[in-house]
Amino acid sequence: MEDADRQALEAKWRERLENARHRYEAAKATVQRFRELQAKSHSVDVSLALEYALRVEDAALAEFKRVLTIFNDLVNYGKIPQED
Repeated sequence: MEDADRQALEAKWRERLENARHRYEAAKATVQRFRELQAKSHSVDVSLALEYALRVEDAALAEFKRVLTIFNDLVNYGKIPQED
């Protein structure tokens, strides 16, 4: 792979990594807000919303880890990702 192609691929995956990180941070912040609400109000609706927010946070973290692994393998080991 040419250096310019590899740099373009790294830039693409760096952007994906940043997007995944932002989604995870947003999901994490949402969980925190619902935890604060739950502490003030023990409503079933807030508990259900918190449960859903936790699932979203888990999925966002899993995606962040997946993209981080791909980016790490690309940058540190030159492993070209299967997906584009």
